[in-house]
Amino acid sequence: MAKQIDFLIIGPAYPYRGGIADTQHELASSLIKSNNSVILYTFNKLYPDFIFPGKTQFNHERFNYNLKIKRIIHSYNPLNWIKVARRINKLNPRTIIIRYFTPFLSPCYINILKRVNGSILKIALVDNWSPHEKRYTDKFLNNLLIKYVDGYLTLSNNVALELNNNVNKPIYSGFHPINHKLPKQIKKSEARKKLGWNLNDKIILFYGLIRNYKGLDILIKSLAEKPINNTNTRLAIIGEFYESIEKYKKMIGQLNLKNKIYLISNYADEKSTNFYFSGSDIVALTYKTASQSGVIPLAYHYRKPILVSDLVGLKDPIIKDKSGEVSSHNPKEISAKLNQMLRSENIKKYKKNIENSITNYSWKKYTDDMLYFINKLNSK
Repeated sequence: MAKQIDFLIIGPAYPYRGGIADTQHELASSLIKSNNSVILYTFNKLYPDFIFPGKTQFNHERFNYNLKIKRIIHSYNPLNWIKVARRINKLNPRTIIIRYFTPFLSPCYINILKRVNGSILKIALVDNWSPHEKRYTDKFLNNLLIKYVDGYLTLSNNVALELNNNVNKPIYSGFHPINHKLPKQIKKSEARKKLGWNLNDKIILFYGLIRNYKGLDILIKSLAEKPINNTNTRLAIIGEFYESIEKYKKMIGQLNLKNKIYLISNYADEKSTNFYFSGSDIVALTYKTASQSGVIPLAYHYRKPILVSDLVGLKDPIIKDKSGEVSSHNPKEISAKLNQMLRSENIKKYKKNIENSITNYSWKKYTDDMLYFINKLNSK
C-alpha cells in the first residue's frame, strides 16, 4: 500500500507565472526539505482569456524546481470539480492547502472541498480576503468558502487581522518569506550598462504588474515635486500594464518628466528582474491599498531600501526592520522622503538594517511555524 501523501497544495504553479506560483513552488520545496511528501495540483484552465488583462498567463522560462505538479483543475467547469475531488479522495492526503487570492475561485474550491474525505485537513493560504478591485459578489463568495475550511494561513499580519474579523477558525499570522532560488545580485554598474541606464543617476524602482491600486500615478506626480525634481534622480517603471498605459504616458508628458523616467512595459522575468533591482538604488511602493507585497521580500533579497505607503500591509516590516521609510499619499511628502532616502549615508544605514533582518524571512522559518500550527489543528 502506497504511503499517504502529507500535503496536496492547490493553486497556480508552473507553467503559470507570477509571484503566487513562485511562492507555491517555494512552499512545496520547503515542506519537502522538512521531510514531508508533497504534490501540487494546478490549473489546466485558470482565467478565461476574455477576462485576463495581461499578454499571457504562462511562464516561458526554464523551470528549476524538482516538484510533482499536475495540471488537472478547470476553474470554471463544474464537471471537472467532481473528477478532481474523486482524484483527491483516491490520493487521500493528510492536508490540503488551497491558495486563495480571488473570490473568483470560491465556487471551484467549495465544490472540490465539500466532496473531499472528512478526515483530510483543509487549509486556505490567503493572499487577499478583500480584493483590491472590488466586486459586489466578493463578500458572498468569501462567506460561502468559510464552511469548508478548517484553518487559515497568511503572509502578513494585515490579512490575519482581516480574517479574524470575518471567520471563526484558527489563523496563522505569517510573513512573506524571501524566495531562496532568486539569482544573486550583480554589481550596480554592470546592471546599468546592460540596461543602458545612466551610471551616475539615483534610480528609484517601481516594479510589478501595473494596476490602479498600486498608485503609480502618485509616484509619478511626486517626481515633479521639490526637492526630488531638482536632483539627478530617475524613476524606473518596470512591469506589464493591466490597465491603459496611455494615461501614464500623458501624465509623464504633462509633467515634463520624459527625461526622468525609464518606462519598460513588459513582464519582468527572473533574469531581467535581477538587472532591474541590482541597477536601482531604492524601491518605491506607493500603493493605495495593500494586503502585503511580494516586492518587499524581493527588495530585501537585493538589499534595496523601500519607501511604502502608510498601509498596515506594507509598513509593518519596514518599521520593524528600519529598512526604509513610510509616507502618506501626498506627492510632496513622497518627494521629500525619497530625497532623504537617496542620501548615501541613509542608503548604507537601511542596507545594514536589511542585512540584520533578512534571516527572519526564510521559508524554513515560515514552514516550521506553519507545521506547528497544522499539528495543533490535527491534535484537536
